[in-house]
Amino acid sequence: MNLMLTSEMQRRIEDRVRSGSYLTAEDVVAAGLAALSQQERMNQFSPGQLDGLLAVADGEIERGEVLDGEEVFRELRGE
Repeated sequence: MNLMLTSEMQRRIEDRVRSGSYLTAEDVVAAGLAALSQQERMNQFSPGQLDGLLAVADGEIERGEVLDGEEVFRELRGE
């Protein structure tokens, strides 16, 4: 799977790994997905909020504000 990450997303992932809170970028992504699943189960998004967040992400993609996920992970692993 290839993911396109904004430079801000990449920085936030790197910060969490660098802080020692997570061992790998994959751990950060897994934790984020777990938190999202929990929020969805608990209906913590207000009506339309998730759609709004996805619209922001779509706009970033359309403007080319993305990075190749596989490349980011290779860089984080020092490959």
